[in-house]
Amino acid sequence: MYRDSLAITDDGSLTFGTIDEIQRLHIRTIPLQETPRRIAYQESTESFGVISMRIDKQGTNGPEPIRHSASEIATNRSSAISKVRSVGASGEHNIGDEVEIFSILFLDQQTFTITHAHQLLLNEYAVCITSTRLGTDADPYYIVGTALISPEESEPTQGRIIVFSYLDGKLNTITEKEIKGAPYALCPMVMADGTIKLLAGINSTVRLFEWTADKELRPECQHSNNIVSLYIKVKGEFILVGDMMRSMTVLVYKPAEGQLEEIARDFNPNWMSAIEIIDDDIFIGTENNMNMFTCQKDSASTSDEDRQHLLTTGLYHLGDFVNVFRHGSLVMHHHLIENSSPISKPILFGTVNGAIGLVVQLPPEFYVFLKDLQERIASVIRSIGKIEHSLYPLFHIPVITSLGCQCNRLS
Repeated sequence: MYRDSLAITDDGSLTFGTIDEIQRLHIRTIPLQETPRRIAYQESTESFGVISMRIDKQGTNGPEPIRHSASEIATNRSSAISKVRSVGASGEHNIGDEVEIFSILFLDQQTFTITHAHQLLLNEYAVCITSTRLGTDADPYYIVGTALISPEESEPTQGRIIVFSYLDGKLNTITEKEIKGAPYALCPMVMADGTIKLLAGINSTVRLFEWTADKELRPECQHSNNIVSLYIKVKGEFILVGDMMRSMTVLVYKPAEGQLEEIARDFNPNWMSAIEIIDDDIFIGTENNMNMFTCQKDSASTSDEDRQHLLTTGLYHLGDFVNVFRHGSLVMHHHLIENSSPISKPILFGTVNGAIGLVVQLPPEFYVFLKDLQERIASVIRSIGKIEHSLYPLFHIPVITSLGCQCNRLS
C-alpha cells in the first residue's frame, strides 16, 4: 500500500513519506573550443569574465591557431601590451612546438555571446580572476592575476595584477601592478569605513594593496609564513589562508598598525585544495586525499599558545577532489528556506569530477535524527561492492611504507 515510502514516527503520529523527484537544473553548454580555467561574475554589467587557454602551434611568424576557438572569433579582440618582459627557456619556441596562449573572455549574461577576448603575453599564464569594486569607486572592476612562466624557474618570479573596466561591452585596462611572483589568489577586503582593498596570495606571501586616487594598487603590508598561499577567504577583519602544504592559517588585519598578524594555525600537514569560512570561529577545508575537515579557533583558552592552534573538530572522507567552496544554495531565495527549515549557513562545493554538494549547519537534535535515519537505511540497503557505509566516510590518510622497513623485517 505504501510502496517505496519511508515511515517516520514520533510521540504522537505516524507519517508515510516519499522522496520527491530530483529537480532538474537548466543546463546550457557554451562551446569554447579551448579550456576554461577560472570564472567570475559581475552583476552590475551582467557579464562573466572567463580565463581560458588554447593550444597554438609555433609558426615562422609566431604562434598560429590550429582551430577556430572562442578567443579567435570574439566580437572584439585585444592583446596585452606591457613593460613586463615575456620570458621563455630560450626566448623563442621552435617551429612546430605547441604553445599555450591564455586569454580573458567576456561573455554577456543573457546571450552568452563572447563580446571581447583579451590575449595575454607569450608565456604569461592567467591564474586567478575576481570582480569587485576598489577604494570608494562606484563601478566594479575585473581583476586578473597572471604569472610569467619559464621552464628554467622552479616557481614564477614575475607576474602582474591587471585591473580591467568592462562597461557597455567595452574593455579598458585601468592599471597593472608588476609583482615578483604568481598571484594565486585575489580577494577583496571591505574596511570598516566601506573602502575596499585587495588581498593577494603571491608565492609564499599574503599581501594587502590599497586603491589610490590615481587608480593604482599600492602595497600596504604583507604576511610571510607560508609555502605557497593558494587560497584566501575574508570575513570582516579575519583572513583565512589555504597553503599548498601547511593547511590553514587565520590572520587578522590591524588597520591602526597597518599590518597582518597571524593569530591561529592548523599545524597538521594538509595539502589544501579549497577553503571557506563558516563563521568567526569555524573554518572548513579540503585536501588532496579527498578529505573534508573543519577547524575551530580555541578562543576560550587562557593560554596564548593554545589560542594559536586551530582545533580539528570534524573529519570526513568525501572521495572526490573539491576545488571550490561558495556560500549559498542552488535553490532560489534560499534565505526563505533557512527561515522555515532547520538548516543554516549553506555552503556549496564543487569537485573536479563535476559534482556539486552542499554543507549545512544542523541543530543537535536534527543531526541525531538524521544520523539515526542514515544508520537504519544503511542496515536495509546494501551498498555496491559491499562497502560498509560506516567505513567509507572515515578520514583517509595514505599509508607510506619504505623498502627499508621491509628489509629490516628480513634481517
